[in-house]
Amino acid sequence: MNPLDADPVALAPPPQTAQAELEFACDANGATYVHRQRVGYPFHVGRSLKMPGDPPGMPTVYLQSCSGGLFEGDDLRLRIVAGQSAVAHVATAAATVVHSMESRPATQQVELHARANSFLEYLPDPVILFPRAKLASGVRVKMHPGATVILGDAVLLHDPKGGDDLFDWLQSDTLIEDEAGKLLARDRFRIDGLQLTRGLAGITGNWKAQGSLFVVTSAKPPAELVAALRGVPTPAGVYAGVTILPNQSGAWTRILATDAAALKAALFSAWAAVRQTLTGAAPMPRRK
Repeated sequence: MNPLDADPVALAPPPQTAQAELEFACDANGATYVHRQRVGYPFHVGRSLKMPGDPPGMPTVYLQSCSGGLFEGDDLRLRIVAGQSAVAHVATAAATVVHSMESRPATQQVELHARANSFLEYLPDPVILFPRAKLASGVRVKMHPGATVILGDAVLLHDPKGGDDLFDWLQSDTLIEDEAGKLLARDRFRIDGLQLTRGLAGITGNWKAQGSLFVVTSAKPPAELVAALRGVPTPAGVYAGVTILPNQSGAWTRILATDAAALKAALFSAWAAVRQTLTGAAPMPRRK
């Protein structure tokens, strides 16, 4: 049969599905468990762990990569669903290296769905941009009534040869919506390595590491969350700002740091302050 005579639906490209999907639900006693998972290469999901100091019934799940990072042309997709009243912490086992690329970029897309009254934390370790890396990164958050999402991201630069070669470009887009699809907040930017070398004020200045923490919730007034974040001591080597998210949907902080260690400490302190405010208990440091 001539392809031009075929059914247009049959000629349409197949829908893109996530290589990894996790869905959390509550059991009869109120404890959260992994209700459903579908995981393909390059993802691997570790078993559920219970961490001291976490909210009752909260599992911690680590995502691992079997590929050694992101390579040219990769298109990775992850979908996480927190069912009604579920509480879960999802993180990566290590930082994600974005390797050098000749032409095609790598793409990484994450979908977070927080059902009614759920509490979902997604706090991956940083992405590390190697020279000539090209990465388009997107996160889409769907919020239902009473839900809370704590979302983190961080970016580091590294030349494995010990030189000063820089990545090509990074594009980031974080989209937060309510259950009806109404836009609550959006943060997006694109930056290239040459811009960083200029050290422009208002972009990154001389800071080489950066991260963000989004706290999307109606459980506490945004001003209270902002006050908690502003109360975190700012150590040497860190510059940070805090503000209320649009539509009074929560709070947000962006952190600039001189190196990876300073950024990690600052992000953990911000997360601990928010967790203390929302649950009454701060998290314990994670050992990976």
